[in-house]
Amino acid sequence: MTRVEADGLPDPADVIVTIGHPSGDVDVPLSEWISRGPGPRPLVRPVRARRADTGEALPLAVIPVRYRNDAESRALIAAGSLDPPPWHR
Repeated sequence: MTRVEADGLPDPADVIVTIGHPSGDVDVPLSEWISRGPGPRPLVRPVRARRADTGEALPLAVIPVRYRNDAESRALIAAGSLDPPPWHR
């Protein structure tokens, strides 16, 4: 059974995200992506999300905006709107 956080989103440990990468996509737990981020590859980002227990597809909205590493989240980081910024940028 998937745990749910106070904000109504699934627990990050119960979500698998697919990270889009030019050399091939990689599946990692959302909790790992949140703790490690893109590293030296600033434009890699989650492209899909699914439940770890059932494989059911989830919307990318289950990923907190600060950890999506998409154009919106990078713009918010650049504007100083996400404090502290993720991954100590």
